[in-house]
Amino acid sequence: MKFYNREKEIEAVKNLRKLSEKHAHMLVVMGRRRVGKTRLIKDAAGGNYFFVDKKSSVLLLKEFSESLGTGLGIFVPEFVNWDDLIRYIFEYSREKHIVVVFDEFQNFRYVDPSVFSIFQKHWDAYSASSRMLLVFIGSYVGLMKKIFTDEKEPLFGRITARIDLKPLKYEFTREICMELGITDEEDMVNLYITLGGIPRYYQLMEEYGLSDYEKTLKMLIFDENAILGDEARQILVGELGRNYTIYFSILEAVSFGKNTLKEISDFTGVEVKSLGKYLGELIRDFDLVERRTPVIGGEKMGRYILKDNMIKFWFRFVHPNTSFIEMGRNELVFKKVQEELPNYMGKAVEDVVREMMAQKLPFEPTSFGSWWNRRGDEIDLVALNEKTGEIVFGEIKWTGRSTGKEVVEELFEKKELVEWRKGRRREYYMLFSKKGFTKGAQEIMQEKGVVGLELRDMGSIS
Repeated sequence: MKFYNREKEIEAVKNLRKLSEKHAHMLVVMGRRRVGKTRLIKDAAGGNYFFVDKKSSVLLLKEFSESLGTGLGIFVPEFVNWDDLIRYIFEYSREKHIVVVFDEFQNFRYVDPSVFSIFQKHWDAYSASSRMLLVFIGSYVGLMKKIFTDEKEPLFGRITARIDLKPLKYEFTREICMELGITDEEDMVNLYITLGGIPRYYQLMEEYGLSDYEKTLKMLIFDENAILGDEARQILVGELGRNYTIYFSILEAVSFGKNTLKEISDFTGVEVKSLGKYLGELIRDFDLVERRTPVIGGEKMGRYILKDNMIKFWFRFVHPNTSFIEMGRNELVFKKVQEELPNYMGKAVEDVVREMMAQKLPFEPTSFGSWWNRRGDEIDLVALNEKTGEIVFGEIKWTGRSTGKEVVEELFEKKELVEWRKGRRREYYMLFSKKGFTKGAQEIMQEKGVVGLELRDMGSIS
């Protein structure tokens, strides 16, 4: 499968490789598993590649010594300690340019934590006279951040470049789906809401010959021994560490729509005063959760949202059914999931649709998102420009029936609750409906100047 939307990252790596022919550079590449970090570096930089597995130093040193000799095409002694191996690489780079890649670098914390200090020692001693691109790749973002951004850590302040490789947005997974022969727009949206923007998952679809949503869901996630059935657990246990059970409870609560501190506390049994610590780490260290606030005001009305679509889906539908899956009741679980999916999709799709609606705005917004108040009133889309006084109000309907005029009328009622520059603002209105609009809705939309968007318009994201 070809690369999608990685042109900037590829160019950045190639530029660093060229620069490193004159001066040493240390590049850190972070991102969740399967997002394409290793392939990015192998394709754009090449070089001597070492995978840091969780095994003994003796075995890793033997593997790395052999691999280094093969990569350089010369005899390399079998090193018996990390100091000698790392010194050898730096000394070699004083004579010839070299690219060295350590994948899953954070695993040295389990293999031999002294490696971080050894790298720091030799970087400080040799980097000024070296010609090397030293690349550290890591999937466990929390650990990688600690290693390189914690001022107490040896490698703090040493990196010269950093790439945070993010999952693809919908417009690019849509391209992939079309390459796979998927033409149904709803299937493409559902796949994104389930698999997220992780290229490897779509590559699995290609390898399994899958071209529709339901078959993909069943074969990759819910069949016995499905390859992605336990994917999220494996990612999270490695990332969150030994105390993962508390984090799991919080993530499950958020996946079920428990978005406030009180709701999460009630769901998990964790006291509100203790939640701040865990949520802070899930936001800051692990990049799994984000706190959203209304576009206008309401800083104290924050809601917690799971950022990763695949992990969110897993906590909503796989994790709660673990017992049934372990008993081999996969068909029962899949049937239950099929019944619950429409309600789940109706809410989960909002971010994807907002992304499309953002490109249809009549002005450049300074703030963009949604709005709600303490009473429970909500508007799915609110975008505004502080300088021009323009504002857009919008609603999103992802149901199996056409949207009626009552939705239009309700939008006009709710927008009056937003006090921002009331009476002095220029208003615009947008509605998205998966199944289109009734004749009555179309008439009132035309009368009030409401822009209507439907499922077929999702293809216009670019």
